[in-house]
Amino acid sequence: MPESELLDQVVTDTERQAFKLLPALVDAMASTRSTIAVQLADLMGNPGEFLQYISGPSEDQARNEARLLRVFRENVELLVHKTWVEKTEEKPKERLLADLEAFERDFMKGSVSLAFLRFVAIARSVATLLFGSAGRASDFILYAFRIDPKFGLFFWYVGELENQTRTPMDGPAAEALMRMESLIGVFTLSCF
Repeated sequence: MPESELLDQVVTDTERQAFKLLPALVDAMASTRSTIAVQLADLMGNPGEFLQYISGPSEDQARNEARLLRVFRENVELLVHKTWVEKTEEKPKERLLADLEAFERDFMKGSVSLAFLRFVAIARSVATLLFGSAGRASDFILYAFRIDPKFGLFFWYVGELENQTRTPMDGPAAEALMRMESLIGVFTLSCF
């Protein structure tokens, strides 16, 4: 949970709910994880739209998930192609596009841990792409919340996921959590 007094001034009660829901999601048993994930995704993205990606017949879920991943990839690709113009930025651009392609491939084939790490890297690259070095600054989260609460929530969320990458997580329960967290992140970024 963000502790900055300045951040506290720009965060509403709605965003504070998200600060509580993510730890609840992490600690949740498999039977309640979906309910918490939907609540968190509703706060961060377009309310009522996330449920289709984690419930219903498996073939519907798979089709919806594939569509979500495609929209995510297309949105990030469009952002990359519209934003990066300097010759010196070609290598980071190529790396981001390769990570984006690898994320989608890894996620679809079930390499959840690797996809999770790639998602965090992609999201961090998006911040840098949009804001240059300010996207890496220690006070970026405050800036993001001032731009738009949902934008701020997204980058807060990415920071929390990044913190999780520093603690090794193994096993089916950890993979299920990382999969759900990646889907929430992809969904949220796709809503912008």
